[in-house]
Amino acid sequence: MENSFLRAETRSVLSRNRIELALLRVGVFGKIIRLQGVLRRTPGQPEMTHEALDNMEREIRRIPGVQRVEMHLSNWRRQDSAWKPVPIPAMEAAELDLQFDWPEIACP
Repeated sequence: MENSFLRAETRSVLSRNRIELALLRVGVFGKIIRLQGVLRRTPGQPEMTHEALDNMEREIRRIPGVQRVEMHLSNWRRQDSAWKPVPIPAMEAAELDLQFDWPEIACP
């Protein structure tokens, strides 16, 4: 039950921040939340900033039961303790626009 609660609360935080959920996998491994994929806002919303990403990460960490948040993002990297955008190659960007329906990562 705790895993589904943590997953639902994390997805709720992502939704409130207008993140395209179809491009991001949310995995729950005990008390660890892992986000994997591309982090971008839904069309028509302002682009993601490093401040907004920091705030969203803090918001996920405040979910009761979360011990750690891991972000494995293809378009953002943590550098010198700050998030920096990483350009996505044109071919990959075109593929992302297909809106993949990725399965969520399940806990064993």
